[in-house]
Amino acid sequence: MNGIYPALAVITRSTDNDMLQAIRLIEPNVAVLHPDEVREGVLDAYEAIALLGGTEETPLLFPAHQRVLLERQIAAGKRVFAEYVASIGHVYCEPPLSTRYHRLIYCSKETDLAGLPLGALLDDQCGLRLRPFAGACLHDVPILQYARVHAHDRVELDDSFFGEVSDRALWFEQDTLLVCGFRLCPWLRARYSPLQRIRHVVAFVIGWLLDRPVEVAALSPLEPVVSTGLDGRRAASYREAAERAIRWFEQSGVLYDEGRTGVHEGWGTEIYGNGSQRLSRQQRADCIGETAMAYFMHYKVTNDERSLAIANRLHDYVFQYFLCKEDVPWSGMMRFNAEAWSICYQDDVSRAILPQMWQCFVEGSERHLDDCLLALNFLLKTTGSDGMRVSRTNNMIFDRHPEELHKMRSEPAHFPSAHYNAYYYAALLLAYQLTGIRLFLDAGRKGLEALMRVYPDTVREQSQTQELCRLVLPLSWLYWSTQDERHREWLYRVTEDLQRFKHPSGAYLEWDEGYKAPMWEENGMRDNSLVTENGHPVVDLLYSNNWLPMAWMQAYFVTGDSIFLDLWKESSDFMVQAQLTSPNPDIDGAWARAYDVELGEVFGSPSDMGWGPWAIESGWTVAEIASGLMVGELKDELAALFQEHAANRRKGTGYPNR
Repeated sequence: MNGIYPALAVITRSTDNDMLQAIRLIEPNVAVLHPDEVREGVLDAYEAIALLGGTEETPLLFPAHQRVLLERQIAAGKRVFAEYVASIGHVYCEPPLSTRYHRLIYCSKETDLAGLPLGALLDDQCGLRLRPFAGACLHDVPILQYARVHAHDRVELDDSFFGEVSDRALWFEQDTLLVCGFRLCPWLRARYSPLQRIRHVVAFVIGWLLDRPVEVAALSPLEPVVSTGLDGRRAASYREAAERAIRWFEQSGVLYDEGRTGVHEGWGTEIYGNGSQRLSRQQRADCIGETAMAYFMHYKVTNDERSLAIANRLHDYVFQYFLCKEDVPWSGMMRFNAEAWSICYQDDVSRAILPQMWQCFVEGSERHLDDCLLALNFLLKTTGSDGMRVSRTNNMIFDRHPEELHKMRSEPAHFPSAHYNAYYYAALLLAYQLTGIRLFLDAGRKGLEALMRVYPDTVREQSQTQELCRLVLPLSWLYWSTQDERHREWLYRVTEDLQRFKHPSGAYLEWDEGYKAPMWEENGMRDNSLVTENGHPVVDLLYSNNWLPMAWMQAYFVTGDSIFLDLWKESSDFMVQAQLTSPNPDIDGAWARAYDVELGEVFGSPSDMGWGPWAIESGWTVAEIASGLMVGELKDELAALFQEHAANRRKGTGYPNR
């Protein structure tokens, strides 16, 4: 070609796509055609052709009168890249399938993707792919292949891995025909990850089409739709981070109606090809209560009366609609959510009522305190003789078998799990601090002592890291309530043990010594851990690290030891840096579940059925982290409150709420 005419023709149904943008960045002089424009002679002048079908969910399929023209170009030896095309050459495919639990794996020794290790993993989030029929494609080793694997960074490849020929994702069907079975067009807006790896794929494809090397750095002007500050670019205060988190609730639509009818659970992990994300509209009592805590703390930091009003509305909604006050055997039971109406998890109940009790403590009020005590008394009625409670109860069982209530109280539960029980014990201990009722102190102490008798071999759910993170606050309040030196030693022991998993970023890596947690064995079948192998640089902000900013401050308040203040600063520094920055209001200011502290981006195994790497939970994650940041901002005021409370207790006047 002479330089007047473009060498590359791009055929696409929409010019608004990331792949075309990348091509134009590297080679501005390209011809862009709509599929309807493919006619006799139109393609003859071009040396290479890119068929970009991934702009829509329906794959690109050319009618016969256009297909013969394309096949003629392939036969002439021109380079053709066919992305998300239902049929090209000898290849034809099954209908589109979701990639929700399937991951791209770099496989080919023959195609160098700029030094990516064989077995390197990439995620196209909740994309769509086409599986070529095995009898209609070559069986050579592909460049990329899909696999349903629970792993973090890479997998080992052997001959058996390539047995499912139809799982190929990017491959050469012949020297001049490169086929891509998945939607590559939305690689930026749909947050494909890791970003640098997907850039390598894009650079390779463009370089192959143009028949010249393309450096990955050439794609850097294409800004990702989300970034964080772990590369040192961002310096923000804890208060600024908390303010951004509070703004996220309303700008994302997760908080609506100014709290009068609750909050949504948050964003699911599913990111689709248009960049949208599934919104979980589920109403959970715990998420509503935790969001109330964040707004109350925002009020305390800023004196914004609107935030206080929102907090109180959210609390009102929890206690008016989720707390069962009818004259039934399960009176006092707090419902899990608006769907699982008869189910009661004690850890979720605790996080629904703890924010109100914390507000009572800080304000010196009794607002909804009787409701909190009603909920705790039901939990006590369903706690085993060993001080532990089974993971959940179901009202249907009590309705059909009323004797089960007595049976639960009279028999041991044998369930020493911090995941399920530690915050329940914390709620009992805070209730004791508010009321002086010994029943709550005795039950909270009995439960935590039973749990610590088996520590560190507690019943894990997601990971060992999670268990330790969930023990810091309850053990702090146990020492606060008993002033027992043994309880203080437990707090320091757990804190010291947790440091084994600490990363220089200030975050704590997911770890599971002995791989005892059950939730890492099944892919896409249930809740799942991010642990795939100990030592991987993955951090969990849904089950583990999210509890720490608040927990470290409580440990500081009750011990006065500055080591806990230092730990709070380190955890909070990490949270500030890991906070999402994006022009997309749905995610700007939030935190997502899985974070790779070495990549500095959201990345982890998508095996969890409900809460994958990109899940953004309103309560457990955003509200808990933001609240912990703001409690630290008020450390002097709150430390004085704890000291005053302790002094009043010594005088015998320490229970202003009763």
